Amino acid sequence: MHVAMVLRQFSPFGGLELYTFELVKGLLDRGLRVTVICEKDDTNYQHEKLNVINFAAPPRGANKADKIRHYFQVASAAVAESGPYDLIHSQHFPIRQVDVVTFHNHTIFRLTEVGQRWEQLLNLIKVNTSQAYKLRDQHDRELCHQARCLIFPAKVCMDDFKRHYELENKHLAIAHPGASTEVPLVKVHSIEPGQTFNFLFVGKGYRKKGLDVLQQACKIVASHKKNFKLQIAGLKLKPQDRARLALAGLTKHVDYLGFQKDMNAVYQKSSCIILPSRIEPFGMAPIEGMLRGLIPIVSRTCGVAEVLSDEKDSLILEDHLKVQELAALMEKLIDNPDLCHRLSLAALGTAQKLNWNQTVESTISAYNAVLSTSVSNR
Repeated sequence: MHVAMVLRQFSPFGGLELYTFELVKGLLDRGLRVTVICEKDDTNYQHEKLNVINFAAPPRGANKADKIRHYFQVASAAVAESGPYDLIHSQHFPIRQVDVVTFHNHTIFRLTEVGQRWEQLLNLIKVNTSQAYKLRDQHDRELCHQARCLIFPAKVCMDDFKRHYELENKHLAIAHPGASTEVPLVKVHSIEPGQTFNFLFVGKGYRKKGLDVLQQACKIVASHKKNFKLQIAGLKLKPQDRARLALAGLTKHVDYLGFQKDMNAVYQKSSCIILPSRIEPFGMAPIEGMLRGLIPIVSRTCGVAEVLSDEKDSLILEDHLKVQELAALMEKLIDNPDLCHRLSLAALGTAQKLNWNQTVESTISAYNAVLSTSVSNR
């Protein structure tokens, strides 16, 4: 089987990028031929059955709408010129000809359903007026229409697409992300009374990832004189962040780490990873943290919550906008060393079962379902 894998950046870093990189490696290991069609290859990965074809980057200064138009044209042309292929697999990338799509983001309508009131209204305005939003909607709709198989990282993402697009007569599949099994040191966390409790947030979004709610929760926890630190990996400290922390009295409690290439060192210094996202198709960072013994606190809206069990291997934030609820979960861990030890051990066990082999096998099953139906006319 020869598969064309289409995405913007082929890389072992990031969410979508890491997912695709691990998927491609797994497909190659199982004997499939893969041609990656992308703008940029940052992997330096070589395999006798792997080929990488690059398409042109958009012009400098192009706006979001123009970039979408550009990518659609150049990627579609690259696929047409380099084929034929048994299957064309888009990693949520706009393309004319496609058999399988893995969707990595929610629809443009999602924030209207899960955001705060003003965010809902603002998103509704963007949906109706933004050219980039309209193009995203158009391409998502066309991908759903053209592809014979649609893959999602979690049910919450699939349900979002079901609500807004016509998915009848489509083969639908869920392929959860995995986590790296190359963990140098696993530490089941035992917190001693009086010891500083280290929380970790990983991500670049402020509101969509729920960092605003998390920092407000930290303010409550700090007001209760709890001994804790919050490390933020992925964001640099900007002047507005410094001012925000000072006003909230959190300067000594919160550290911005910026981009961290060696996340192992960051994980090893933490006891709990928090992902209180409004919008999160899955959320791979908690699984990576769990492999190192970190306890996850995640919002129910996150796809990763579907593979976790509240009070067994995690703590689930039922209302992602409720600051007091998140603060209570954080204090629950700070005040209960025995609970931390139990959850840390269980989280490690859960994460060890979530590997990239499952992702690859689920994707191959989807491929076989497509190939078992009528062959597309190319």
